[in-house]
Amino acid sequence: MIAVLFISIALFFIIGMPIAFAMGVGTLFAVIYAGDILLVMIPQRVFTALDSWLIMAIPLFMLAGKLMLKGGMSKRTVDFATELFGFIKGGLAIISVAASMVFAGVSGSSTADTAAIGSIMLPAMKEKGYNMKFATALQAAAGSIGPVIPPSILMIIIGYTTDTSIAQLFLGGIIPGVLIGVGLMVVSYLHALKGGKAYLPTVESFSLKRVFKTGRSALPGLGLPFIIIFGIVGGVFTATEAAVIAVVYGFLVGMFVYREIKVKDIPNILIESAEISCIVMFVVTTAFFFARLLILKRIPLMLIEFMQDYISSQVSFLIFVNVVFLLVGMFIDTFSAVIVFMPLLFPIAQSYGIDPVHFGVMATVNLAIGYITPPFGATLFVSCSLTGKSIREVTPYIIPIALSMLVVLIIITYFPSTFMWIPNMIRR
Repeated sequence: MIAVLFISIALFFIIGMPIAFAMGVGTLFAVIYAGDILLVMIPQRVFTALDSWLIMAIPLFMLAGKLMLKGGMSKRTVDFATELFGFIKGGLAIISVAASMVFAGVSGSSTADTAAIGSIMLPAMKEKGYNMKFATALQAAAGSIGPVIPPSILMIIIGYTTDTSIAQLFLGGIIPGVLIGVGLMVVSYLHALKGGKAYLPTVESFSLKRVFKTGRSALPGLGLPFIIIFGIVGGVFTATEAAVIAVVYGFLVGMFVYREIKVKDIPNILIESAEISCIVMFVVTTAFFFARLLILKRIPLMLIEFMQDYISSQVSFLIFVNVVFLLVGMFIDTFSAVIVFMPLLFPIAQSYGIDPVHFGVMATVNLAIGYITPPFGATLFVSCSLTGKSIREVTPYIIPIALSMLVVLIIITYFPSTFMWIPNMIRR
C-alpha cells in the first residue's frame, strides 16, 4: 500500500499535476487499494484537523497582508529603506532586501512579500541598468524572508502540528531573519562592486532629516509587527486574535491614515485574500490527509526505529534533517512539507533532546531556502513573472544567494544560542 501511495503521487507530479492535487488523489488511490479504511473517515478526519482556532489565523493574516499592500505600506517602506541604504553602492538591491525584511513583519507570506516589494523595486533596478537575472534571484530570496520574520504563517502551522508555542517561534525567527537579510545585503554589495554605473548610489548622501521624514510616513504600517509580537508574547491575545487585530489595523491604516483604500476596493481585497487562503487551506487539507494515512500505517514508528539503528548522535540527526528539508523544499510547497514531515521528525528530534523552538525555527529557515530553489521555488516563480526571465536564466545567480542563506542555516542549526536567548526570555 505504501508503494502504491508514493508511486502514484510521484507519477501525478511528473505529469504536471499540482502537488496538492497529486498528494490528495495519490492518497485516495492508496486508501482504495488498501481497502481497510472506511472512506467516510477521510472527510471526518480532515475536517477535524482543520477545525482549529489556530488555523483560522492563516486566512486572517492573508487578509491583513493584502490590506497593507493595497493601503500603501509597500511604497512607504521602500521610500524609508531608500533613505537608509540608498547612499551605498548597489543601493537599489540593498533597499529591495531591507524593504522585504520590513514588509515580512506585516504580511507573513513569502509570495505576498515578493510581489509587493518586487513590483516596485524590480522595475526601478531595470531602469537603472541592473543585471535583471541577478535582481530576479535576489528579490526571490528577499521574499523568502517572509516566513522567518514574525508574524509567520509557516510558523503558525509548525506550532499547530508540533504543539509548540507560537510566541516563542515568532521570537526565535527574529535573529535568523535579520541574519538572512544581512547576508543578502553583503551578496548584493559584492555583486555591485563588479558592476558599472548602474550600481551607483541612488541618493547623494545620507540625510537624517530625510530618514525621519520617510520613517514618520511609514511608521503607521511599521507599528503592526510590534503590536502583534508584543501582544502575543505579553499574553494579551493569541495568534488568531492577533490576526484579527492585524486585519482591523490594516484596514484603519489603509482607509483613514494613508487613505489609499477606497470603499470600492474592499470587495476585490476580500476576494483576492479569499482566493489565496483557499489555495493554502486546500494544500493544508490534502497534506493532512496524506500525513494521517502515514500515521495509520505506522510510518513514524518505522522511521524512529530506522533512526535509532543508523543515526547515533544529535549532530548526525541535524545533518540528516537539513538534507531532507532542503531536498523536500525543492519539490514540495512548504505547508505540505511541514504537515507531512514535522509529525514524523519532531518526536525523533525530542528524543535527541533538541528544543522544539530550535527545531521549528531551523525547519522554517530550511524551507525558506526552498522558496528559491528550482523546480518548485514559489518566490522564484513570482519574481520571474515580474521580470519575464526564465528560471533557467536566473538559476546561476541563485547559487551565491543560496550559499549565504545556507551559512545562516548552519549557524542556527549548530549554534542555537545565537538566537534562542530571545524566546528563552519568556520561559522564565
